[in-house]
Amino acid sequence: MNSRYKIFATIVCLICVLCVCGFGFRCKRHKALLLFNSQPINNQTINNAGRHFKARERVYYIFINEEEFKDDYIRVQIVKKEEKTNHWGYKIYWSKDYQIDTSLGYFKSYFVIDEPGYYFMQIFTFNDFDWPIVRNDFWIH
Repeated sequence: MNSRYKIFATIVCLICVLCVCGFGFRCKRHKALLLFNSQPINNQTINNAGRHFKARERVYYIFINEEEFKDDYIRVQIVKKEEKTNHWGYKIYWSKDYQIDTSLGYFKSYFVIDEPGYYFMQIFTFNDFDWPIVRNDFWIH
């Protein structure tokens, strides 16, 4: 009886874990790419993507969306990971809304950051600010 109880308890625990992992976290899969570069992005420089940049210099980025854009606007947000908190808190460093040409399938621009640290950029559609289309991280030295 004791071994049956252990097997039953193990199965119940596995089912609980699967339910929490499967239904507790919403993950959307988008076919999108976000690349960073220290040079303006074009056909010659697109393969020189990087993730380490100098403070107070332009960081160029390109957002390539293989899916059809559902809106004419996107929100680009940069989030900084704070080292001064016990558990590395986050703060929104910068955010901007852009009107995009939906026929292109990509959007490119640049930003400048003065403070060294670890950052990530995330891009949202205007119909869903809860879940980004794409996210990528980088460092400013």
